[in-house]
Amino acid sequence: MTNSCLRPPHDVGSSVFCRCPCQGAGIGEPRPGERGYAGRACRRTCQGAGIGGPRSCERSYGVMTRILHILPRVPPAVCGIGDYAWLLAQSLRDEHDIHSSFLAAGTTWTEPQGETEFLVFRLPDLSTRALVEWVEARKEEFSAVVLHMSSYGYQKRGVPLWLAFGWGQLSQMPRRPRLITMFHELYASGSMRSSAFWLQPLQKWVLRRVARTSDALRTNRQAYADWLRGNAGPPTSEVVVMPVFSNMQEATEGEAEPAERWQGMTVFASTFDDEQSTALAEVCRRLRIQRVGWIGRREPPSLGKELSVRHIAHLPAQEARDWFRFHGHAWTGYNPAFLAKSGIFAAFAAYRTAVVLPEARGLLADGLMEGVHYTTPGSASAADSLRLSQALHGWYVPHNITFTAASYAAQITGKPVSSFA
Repeated sequence: MTNSCLRPPHDVGSSVFCRCPCQGAGIGEPRPGERGYAGRACRRTCQGAGIGGPRSCERSYGVMTRILHILPRVPPAVCGIGDYAWLLAQSLRDEHDIHSSFLAAGTTWTEPQGETEFLVFRLPDLSTRALVEWVEARKEEFSAVVLHMSSYGYQKRGVPLWLAFGWGQLSQMPRRPRLITMFHELYASGSMRSSAFWLQPLQKWVLRRVARTSDALRTNRQAYADWLRGNAGPPTSEVVVMPVFSNMQEATEGEAEPAERWQGMTVFASTFDDEQSTALAEVCRRLRIQRVGWIGRREPPSLGKELSVRHIAHLPAQEARDWFRFHGHAWTGYNPAFLAKSGIFAAFAAYRTAVVLPEARGLLADGLMEGVHYTTPGSASAADSLRLSQALHGWYVPHNITFTAASYAAQITGKPVSSFA
């Protein structure tokens, strides 16, 4: 029987006190001067093993794999990386018995309210010393530390030198946990008049430093992996490439779809340009769309009297399955070269939608191809919707949350892991 408690129980009379992952407990207790956010300790009353093996309240106390996620922000902060890490932690716990804690080290902070599913800490200071001392004090507790790398989350100009130096020092620490870095994005680019242009060399230096002092690397785009392979150097030149999974859950296999599903179109305001309004209206006509679901705070554009537009500010993850059952098409203005890192596009793929991009530029990136996995306004046809949706879902499955968690589990334990690419 696996151990679901984080430490052996302390007998108090006939009662057993333990901290259980299902109650939100994490690793260890908050140190003096720190504040941890976790569920309460649970109380289980055990009166002895009895006949026929342990009762449900009794556990065998074996070795548990524990990891630490370092990231800019944690839920409830609006942060795609935070959602990604939190969902990943759930899957690692439920499917691989790997239990997570979180260290928030970003430039902004939203304090979790009430009990949390995992133990959350905030780094007291964004400095090399604070990071090294924090991890070193707990190095015996963790099998691995997963750094979710997005430079602008750790420093406003995208140059977190403190993190690069700290990660390097951690790599030299004796009896340390494995250091795994997930590069959610790399460096910025811009014109000579932008700060990104002048800071890019420093941003690249930070990325190289982090990559070269990691035990394992992963990212969400093949182009990112190519850059890392050319800059990380041995022994971390191998990079696992897996596009992001949906942060809005996933479709249930074999679920019946209503016929009117193909009459609905989903549009996220955050990926829509008002100049695309005419093209969107024309696509809706060609695809025989009757309903447009507009998601975002911005007001939807005028799309004509023939279309019914439903406007909601936010689509909760727990409502996504019902939403996409009645919206079989989707429109996104996201750059086609970066679709593999888009959580919104991942949700479209997870729910088998037929996606329309305003322009595709003939790109083939991360296994996605125009006319096979998505279409454009000039080529959109209702006859192709089912085929496109099935092909896109087929592209998504090998990197859904189950396969992604299995890949992380292999890196955490030091086992060989194959790349999505």
